[in-house]
Amino acid sequence: MSQELKKEVMTNRSLNTILKELNDSKKVTRPAEISMIMEKANEDLKAFNFKEQTLQIGDIFPEATLLNHKGVEVSLTEALDNKPAIISFYRGTWCPYCNLELAYYSELLGKEENKDVRMFAVSPEKPDVTMEKTDPESLNLTICSDIDNKLAKKLNLVFGLPEKIQSLYEKFGIDVDSSQGNTDKELPVPATFIIDKEGKVTYVNLDEDYTIRAEANEVVAEYKKLV
Repeated sequence: MSQELKKEVMTNRSLNTILKELNDSKKVTRPAEISMIMEKANEDLKAFNFKEQTLQIGDIFPEATLLNHKGVEVSLTEALDNKPAIISFYRGTWCPYCNLELAYYSELLGKEENKDVRMFAVSPEKPDVTMEKTDPESLNLTICSDIDNKLAKKLNLVFGLPEKIQSLYEKFGIDVDSSQGNTDKELPVPATFIIDKEGKVTYVNLDEDYTIRAEANEVVAEYKKLV
């Protein structure tokens, strides 16, 4: 299990407060030129306006075939089983911000009052890579692999990594090719959807800045309006 997932996340604080603390700590040790490259990449992504390109409230969430953490194909429609669900896209377990987000949700959904909340966390990472970094069966949510970003592409969430970011990732020891099992060098913008029992989108949140996520407590509150 990754170090982030071992931590007690303390859900009495907001998710983005914790993410900001992580980001601030990284900025202290990160060379200024690297920070500039990363911030420029985030700004460039915003120009694509993914918020307008993806599904909107009232749209029907598309069908997809995903892999569970054991590598078994799963029909999303069958997994949803005509029940509301949270569907959240993350980049992979190599991403510390994603790990904190998953850990936060797992702790939050482990509370008695949230035990019936259904959540699917989706990334383009191969199941065996996910299994190396974490223990999906210990989480209070369902981990799924969207191989080659097929579902994320249907939702217009996918972007190609700029060459400068690719170079930085290599320096950081992040091997996206190995993580995903391809050479596409593409990632999904982290995004969170809530769908009702009919598969209709009732909530959408995304931010091109990967250090910012939907507030988990707000997402759970919105989900509960459907049940």
